[in-house]
Amino acid sequence: MTVHESSLSPCVHAIIAAKLGKEDKAYEFYLRTSRLDLDDYNNDTEDGLHITSMAGTWMTIVEGFAGMRVRDGKVHFQPILPSQWTSYCFRITFRGADLQVTINRAGVQITNSGQHSADVVIAHTVHRIASSGKLDLAYSLENSA
Repeated sequence: MTVHESSLSPCVHAIIAAKLGKEDKAYEFYLRTSRLDLDDYNNDTEDGLHITSMAGTWMTIVEGFAGMRVRDGKVHFQPILPSQWTSYCFRITFRGADLQVTINRAGVQITNSGQHSADVVIAHTVHRIASSGKLDLAYSLENSA
């Protein structure tokens, strides 16, 4: 239990909530971390912005909602899509592969614009994405956490 007085707290709780399949709680914590300075929750933006909260927003999307982890030399995803969104997208570089990951209601699309192929695991299934290749995977995002 915590009162979330630190700008580091909500993003970590959002990631854990997403991993546990608690989408509503994950989204609640996501809003707290992403809107910390926009809504001036702590009444201190005149002193500067919370860079940690900005990084936490990215982490919540990538590690929380997309479920990204690195295991056994492969990048793994276990994505969920918050009901308030229609899609989200981000880029990562992983072992020479430049991956653009898009999660939407239709599933998961990953484009590799890098020089190396990448082994990507989505929901326990390995997919090899060649350099300049693309994966377009129909994937049910309902209760996928």
